[in-house]
Amino acid sequence: MKAARLLITLLAAATLAGAVEIPAHPDQLVYPPQNYQPPVADGHRFTLKNGVVVYLVEDHRVPLVDVGFTIRADAKQEPAELAGLHVGMFELMTRGGSQAHDAAWIEEEVAFLGAQLWSGTDTYGGALGLQTLRKDLEQGLDLAFEQLRTPRFQADRLQQWKEERLAAFKERNDDPERLERQEWRRLIYQPSTWRPATAASVEAIDHKALLDWHQRWVQPGHILVTAYGDITAKELLPMLEKRMKGWKGQPQSFTSPDADYRVVAPGVYLFNKDVNQSRVRCFLPGLDRDDPRWRAAWLLNEMLGGGGMSSALLNRIRTQEGLAYSVGSMLEEREFGPGVLWASFQTKTESTQFAMSLLVDEYRKMALGELNEENLANAKAQLIQAFPSWFASAGTIVSRLADEELSGRMQANPRFYQQLREGVAAVTLEDVRKVAADMLKPEQLVWVVVGQAAEVLKPDEAHGLKLENFGPVTRMPLCDPLTQQPLPLD
Repeated sequence: MKAARLLITLLAAATLAGAVEIPAHPDQLVYPPQNYQPPVADGHRFTLKNGVVVYLVEDHRVPLVDVGFTIRADAKQEPAELAGLHVGMFELMTRGGSQAHDAAWIEEEVAFLGAQLWSGTDTYGGALGLQTLRKDLEQGLDLAFEQLRTPRFQADRLQQWKEERLAAFKERNDDPERLERQEWRRLIYQPSTWRPATAASVEAIDHKALLDWHQRWVQPGHILVTAYGDITAKELLPMLEKRMKGWKGQPQSFTSPDADYRVVAPGVYLFNKDVNQSRVRCFLPGLDRDDPRWRAAWLLNEMLGGGGMSSALLNRIRTQEGLAYSVGSMLEEREFGPGVLWASFQTKTESTQFAMSLLVDEYRKMALGELNEENLANAKAQLIQAFPSWFASAGTIVSRLADEELSGRMQANPRFYQQLREGVAAVTLEDVRKVAADMLKPEQLVWVVVGQAAEVLKPDEAHGLKLENFGPVTRMPLCDPLTQQPLPLD
């Protein structure tokens, strides 16, 4: 007992001796500067004999290996009458068997290994992925390459996929959140960029169409390999060389990868849905990441609605007025070309116009330069402190390095991430004010509103508002879930 009291006394004395003055408020805390340096491609990038690029990040803490194959493929070239073919080919690549084995046999083998094998579409076209124990990697790669190189697309799995797609189509207009995103994309993208499949186009997809689309795009000249886990380059590269041997293809031409935006007239595009809350999304043109104003715009978005609880939109619409739970904005960073700057919220039907007016007010204040050094310092701190989390694991490291390669941005600026924090730190308040004046033009906002149209159209007499205050109002029809043809307005 005496020994315990003595120990406590000594610990207390040591604590007091080493104590530092505690700040009166958390905002007075001072942290040492971060010295984190993001990884670079050197040491992670390898090239196979056939020219295929491989990115590898070793992580030997767990005996697992993840191998991914990103396949560049141009969905814009998909025939309109076969809309859904691109998605179908990539989703069925690992669900429809191989030329050597049927789907059930492959699935049993994958399950026996305790592995995961999947495929689907992604930003660059499509992807196939494998996760397996290190000791089973050779067997896992055999199964992956069977389906990567020689998929069967067997008839029963194709029919099952069609039935799944049709069932999903029937629910297209059911969920207001999904409906909002769906109609927003339909509004702003040209059909070449976003063409929804129909029941007829899916039904028209046959075995030959799948094989032809696969042969056209899945070939070494279009593939980039990523790997991370309990594997070294000395071990992995020969495995890949062996399975790539003799595989040839004719590289295809690609259309422009930039998002093909429509020129949409500013105003309110109103979609009728019988729900008790309105979903609202608005957007303005964004910037390409290579634009010299991009870092300032990135910080602007943090202050506007991307910075969570400290952002202007959330503070005004949620905290002060209690009109919405989720409020935010995003400056899209697209892999190809500029994205858009959008903001969204969900609110009660009767408060739709008032919440919209608050958003417009925040845009106007920022466009007029109502920003201060404290706003900027907080935005910088959030972004700079979050930066190391972008490379928190072997998987995120290899993914970011591969993105830079696939998008061509690495060739343009191989040290983008090494320069990013310093570039953000160098942005001045005047830089942000200038980009705010350039970008935040409320009169040019394009609004998508999904809710009870008749109620949303009623004037908000308590606040002296009409929906027309936000631009010309266009009643928009929903589309038939199966045909995608416009339905009569309610």
